[in-house]
Amino acid sequence: MEQFDVVVVGGGIAGLTAAATAAGASRSVLVLDTTARGGRAATDQVGRFRFNRGAHALYRSGAGRPVLARLGVQLAAVSPPLKGAQGRLRDQVGLLPIGPASLVRTSLLGPRDKARVGRLLNGMGRWKPEELADRTAAQWFDEVGVTGDARAMVEMVARLTSYVADLDLVSADLVADQIQKGIGDGVEYLHGGWAALFDGLRQAAERRGARIELGTPVRRVEPDGDGVRVVLGSGRAPTADTAGGARPGAPDLGDGRGHGEADGHGGRVVCARRVVLAAGTPEADAALLPERPAAWSGLGPPVRAACLDLGLAEVPATGVLLGIDRPLYLIRHAPPAELAPPGAAVVHGLWYLRSDEDPSPAEAQAFLGEHCRVAGIDPDIAEEQRYLHRMVACGALPVPDSGGRAGRPDVADTGIDGVLVAGDWVGPEGHLADAAIASGERAARHAVDSLAHAPTLHPVGGTAS
Repeated sequence: MEQFDVVVVGGGIAGLTAAATAAGASRSVLVLDTTARGGRAATDQVGRFRFNRGAHALYRSGAGRPVLARLGVQLAAVSPPLKGAQGRLRDQVGLLPIGPASLVRTSLLGPRDKARVGRLLNGMGRWKPEELADRTAAQWFDEVGVTGDARAMVEMVARLTSYVADLDLVSADLVADQIQKGIGDGVEYLHGGWAALFDGLRQAAERRGARIELGTPVRRVEPDGDGVRVVLGSGRAPTADTAGGARPGAPDLGDGRGHGEADGHGGRVVCARRVVLAAGTPEADAALLPERPAAWSGLGPPVRAACLDLGLAEVPATGVLLGIDRPLYLIRHAPPAELAPPGAAVVHGLWYLRSDEDPSPAEAQAFLGEHCRVAGIDPDIAEEQRYLHRMVACGALPVPDSGGRAGRPDVADTGIDGVLVAGDWVGPEGHLADAAIASGERAARHAVDSLAHAPTLHPVGGTAS
């Protein structure tokens, strides 16, 4: 019987963080995933360009940074091209008010709206996000009295820093914290793309002794006495994909690896003392369990966006064009990030989608294409163009009825002893990649602490040391 102290289901950011953390505590660790690409953390080579799966940025003061430092993951990164950034309000394009100087100079807002926006953002250092968990972001904006164009500007900042268009659903604590981090210390784009983070975490896990099997589907996870059975095989195992639904598991490689027993249906079985589920969305994780955990019932909807990625032979004059009264994003990520050959560029466009919006691919591409043309970029003459429909940015929103971010499911809230969960919708810390990284470490520490007095299992042969 093949046995491990910790089996991690999912080889994305959350799963690899959990694997590196548990392996660093001298525990035997196996990571299983259907693909070798890192899910939403993948960076795809498209012609001469490297495309992240939509626009990705890492927060300088986010919850993930200290975890990466503890794991020895070093990343080369650069600030966004904000100089001369443009905003779009109705039919007018002008200087985007992203700081005190540009707020004074912009023609997009009148004097009263400038004063309202300035008062709100100048006071953000005094915000206490944890005190805002009982209301939505929209209710909070109502309370502070921002209306009209000032309200549109504040909502644009909220979307930019959180990726959330459902401001009447999401708890205000998350939005306030993201605005503080995004406007305060800011974000960085990774040289080489988001794959640099994936590769860094994978190397950290392998350096500590974790065994990683990609291309290996997991069919189910179930309790088994004092441990947990992980059943693998050629069944259709759901894992989060870029569109946020379930992705069929890849065929079992069938190469005789390992020493697991069969489950009676030809599937390989691995026994674990602890399992960390990190398959992506709540739906993907729940599909592997006997039943959906009750603690996950209060989750909000997923955060989704329609994405248009462009590889351009020349660097466009416009580096940033954000929709103020419409949920649109366009930023040139390369340059400054190293994602394109010298003299060329990578531009990401987004339509932040509400949970009740379901545009057709043709409608979404036309909406994004029109925004690109307003920025002086014609998608039709791009050297490379890729569209991603309804891509998941976050597995589930925190909502006031569940207590906001502090009320999200914790890592042990699976209803099964020995089974933990990690992801961008789990735990009290962070949002987006920061939540995935923080919950991955938290789940691994929970697993390791619960095994404090148990000897380490050798991964082959099932003998303990």
